[in-house]
Amino acid sequence: MDKKQVISHLRAAKSAHIKWRSYAQAIAAGLPVSEDQVPVIHTDCAFGKWYYGTGQKLSGLPSFQAIETPHETLHAIYMQMFKLIFDTEERGFFQKLIGASKRRDDRKEQLNTLLNSLVEMSKTLLAAIELLEQEVMQMDEHDVAALI
Repeated sequence: MDKKQVISHLRAAKSAHIKWRSYAQAIAAGLPVSEDQVPVIHTDCAFGKWYYGTGQKLSGLPSFQAIETPHETLHAIYMQMFKLIFDTEERGFFQKLIGASKRRDDRKEQLNTLLNSLVEMSKTLLAAIELLEQEVMQMDEHDVAALI
């Protein structure tokens, strides 16, 4: 694999992350999205499969290591959103009747806060991916070939 192919794979992984984020935002907005489109676990999304799979060939690069924490954090935030959105906790009839509106408002506020955190963490992740891409682009073909 040459430098051009490495960059191409990296950009495809980055695009997969952007697509994942759009599905997460759609779910938060109440739009229907199938469960397989927004995996909760960071190793199950398309970006995670690349990062923990063929992307490991780049693991010796300093900027590669900076990607893992924001990616894991992003999925942890999404896990909180997922639980909030799909909470099926049973409540008694009167609890539902009296507290439904308050809970709905609280959930909406919590969801918006989490969504903002998710978008900010996504920006951090994308910036880290950009640094990795720049690092690879600055390498000569021989050095890239040695990674792979």
